[in-house]
Amino acid sequence: MKKNSIFIALVFMLILSSCTYIEDYVPGQATPTLPGSSALKTQVPTVTLPPSATPEPSLTPTPTATRPPTFTPTPTVPPKPFALQPGAMIPLPAFSHASAGCTWMGVAGQVIGEDGQPVTNLVVTVIGTQNGAPAEWMGYTGSATVYGAGGFEIQLAGQAAAAKYTIQLFDLNGNPLSEVFPFTTSADCQQNLMMINFSPNLNLKPAVWLPLVEH
Repeated sequence: MKKNSIFIALVFMLILSSCTYIEDYVPGQATPTLPGSSALKTQVPTVTLPPSATPEPSLTPTPTATRPPTFTPTPTVPPKPFALQPGAMIPLPAFSHASAGCTWMGVAGQVIGEDGQPVTNLVVTVIGTQNGAPAEWMGYTGSATVYGAGGFEIQLAGQAAAAKYTIQLFDLNGNPLSEVFPFTTSADCQQNLMMINFSPNLNLKPAVWLPLVEH
């Protein structure tokens, strides 16, 4: 009987201790740890958020001022003092080389100055082709007086042939005195001499103004 009483007392004490624990619990507080039980700790992993990217400021390009193009005036080239004499580029038989027949071809003429007198010691340059290659010939005014006191003559080939050339006047220092003028030779043996005369450039003469007469 005594042992049963002691057992009942122990059971009663355990019941009282459990009730005390339940009464001591307050909602909203941490759950108390039961006596004799080990605490279970749950670790919540810490999540580290990456730093938010800072947006770069939008760059608005500064408009570039457009400069107007620089105007470069074209230099005015004065007219050359000599030009072709009107109607003085004529194909003729080579009367100064009549015995040569078709075995001679060239260009000849003379230069007349502003005073109407022949001009000597000027350089006449002819450019063309010979045997398929570029070629240049030169003559001097006053060297072929058969064409006049300021005459010149340049042989271009040993036979009459159709070909294209240019002719131009220079002074003895190499300054151009005329524009470049093209001419064409003929394969006709009766046109194996191209006669070309130069005279003062009419564009250099001042215009003549006549008074207006009213009736």
